[in-house]
Amino acid sequence: MSRRRRNAYSSYYGSRGGSRGLADWFGLLALLCMLVCSVILLVRVLGAGVLTTVLTVVLILVLVLLNGLHAFVQLPVRRNVAGKLICAVVALVLSAAMIFTSTAAGSLMKFLSNITSGGSAKTTTCVVVRADDPAETVNDTFGYTYGILETLDRENTDAALSHIEDGMGQVKTAGFGTLTQLADALLNRQVDAVILNNSYFSVLKGTEGYQSFSKDTKVIYRFSIDKEDPEPIAPNANISREPFVVYCSGTDERVDYIPLNSRSDTNILAVVNPSTHQILLVSTPRDYYLPLPSYGQKDKLTHFGLYGIEESIKGLEQLYNVDVNYYARVHFAGLVGVIDALGGIDVNSDVAFNTVGMEVPDEDGSGNFHFAAYSFQKGVNHLDGRQALAFARERDAFNDGDMQRGRNQMAVIRAIVDKASSPAILKGYQKVLDAVSSSFITSLTYEDISSLVQMQLRDNVHWNITSYSVSGEGGMEPCYSAGNETLWVMWPNATQINTAKSLIQQVLNGETPTLPQD
Repeated sequence: MSRRRRNAYSSYYGSRGGSRGLADWFGLLALLCMLVCSVILLVRVLGAGVLTTVLTVVLILVLVLLNGLHAFVQLPVRRNVAGKLICAVVALVLSAAMIFTSTAAGSLMKFLSNITSGGSAKTTTCVVVRADDPAETVNDTFGYTYGILETLDRENTDAALSHIEDGMGQVKTAGFGTLTQLADALLNRQVDAVILNNSYFSVLKGTEGYQSFSKDTKVIYRFSIDKEDPEPIAPNANISREPFVVYCSGTDERVDYIPLNSRSDTNILAVVNPSTHQILLVSTPRDYYLPLPSYGQKDKLTHFGLYGIEESIKGLEQLYNVDVNYYARVHFAGLVGVIDALGGIDVNSDVAFNTVGMEVPDEDGSGNFHFAAYSFQKGVNHLDGRQALAFARERDAFNDGDMQRGRNQMAVIRAIVDKASSPAILKGYQKVLDAVSSSFITSLTYEDISSLVQMQLRDNVHWNITSYSVSGEGGMEPCYSAGNETLWVMWPNATQINTAKSLIQQVLNGETPTLPQD
């Protein structure tokens, strides 16, 4: 062998005396890369706190074994170049997989931190003028007469009024007793502007004759006050072993955050028994006519949320004689992104129906809305986000209105859970996590969720999910949140309430709930 060839051989393969060649150094770099990625993976996974003790031990042993085997191959100076190169390539492939898993674990940690951070309890109060009014800012309203509610929401109204007067001096006001009187005063030009809590737009939208109030007016100023987030009423100390109850609330407010003080269009109690793996979903109509716990006056259940999510919780606790441990709030408009990220969902509809024209988000993601109508068949429907939103919102197409809407909403929830539990979620898990983060908030802590995940990984059991909806008769009654304006409500059915109470107790007691026969 010539000197030049011997030098090239020695440089690549290493010399007989034990010096390392390029193949050796490549293998060592690959080993170092895998060691670093292993440490990052272990730190991320342990930080996420979702693995059981057994799985954590298994993960550590696997990482130690992999790195030990590669060290056994790469550390000695040998001429088995092919073996070293193969091991180096395997190490790089494993490192890439570890990086992917570490990134996924980091995304999961961020997601859980976001949804368990507490929702926004801020209140937004608006200055509203007629749609044809030339005013574009609050400064343009100098000399205007402002309409205000005399008793309702005075704390927030006075705070907004004080803030406005700090900027442009004293404002002339006129007081009105009800929401509709205030709306009429603005539309009929008795006043030039009104101060109105953002949440009351939805109240007017649900009031006969005022559905177009948002179109006939425009908001020129918003004043927000942050309030302390509510705490769980009675959290469960051992959530992975003992039964607990979650208040699941759905809001359709048109805001870019998840409000905790707004109307609740969906009101579901999820009764969970981790020991028996039973979940009972009890749906209560939004129009149920009940006493407000903190005020003693009667109102629709949907309006309870205007005074904070804890008011809705207290109302349902009194209705069903049960302690609620946690809340979870979903922003319906945000579900569009979740369902699209999942690639659509398959929803089973009890009936065929057509929706009336309703507002749905524009497809360009601008945050604007347009009117659209949809048709759904009886049986399975494959729906994208906007179709699913329309499916969950519709109630005017049904004889039992809100009752069927409640059933449809639970069908959408089940379809989302089914799709999210399938391998398909892995294709776009990051998009799914981002979408859920912007549309979901819960009072469950990070530790609570980690404990439940660990339980599921440990037991690997199937959950039995049953549902029950209460109903009642409808009529007109004065509602506190509308200034005792007479609105359409639903009187609770006592027999069905008692049935729901019995089903709740069955699950809490570890029994299989026995649904009544139709």
